[in-house]
Amino acid sequence: MLDDEVHFLLMRAFNSSNRAVVERTGAMGLLPGQPKVLEYLSEHDGSRATDICAGCVLDKSTMTSLLSRMETAGLIERRRSETDGRASMVWLTAHGAEIARLMRESIAGVDDAAMEALGKEDYRRLAALLRRATVAFDRCKTSRGPERPAS
Repeated sequence: MLDDEVHFLLMRAFNSSNRAVVERTGAMGLLPGQPKVLEYLSEHDGSRATDICAGCVLDKSTMTSLLSRMETAGLIERRRSETDGRASMVWLTAHGAEIARLMRESIAGVDDAAMEALGKEDYRRLAALLRRATVAFDRCKTSRGPERPAS
């Protein structure tokens, strides 16, 4: 039954959480994907786009489009790396940092709802279990599943 399958339950939980985040951040004028980038840059300002991709679990083509729109909106700026002239670093603008702060306050309510439903101890335990499960899932990406039967 699907309600007993961890991958399915995680997908449903992600979709529910993501809808709540998109609803709150959309009201702030942010497009899907932009909140993740703002959160990442809040903790890792001055990052390379490839690092943001990895940290936000986004592909390069999606990231390129997101960063262009965010730059046009005045949320981020790209500057040449001081150590590698070929590399570009992504920084929050003052406006972007303020939007990130307001956004984090707004979406904290999504996590608060989960904590209220689970209780503080189970909430922390769930976070720890999800970190462990993520490591296991990342290992699965490199292993192949069962072979398909010949037709």
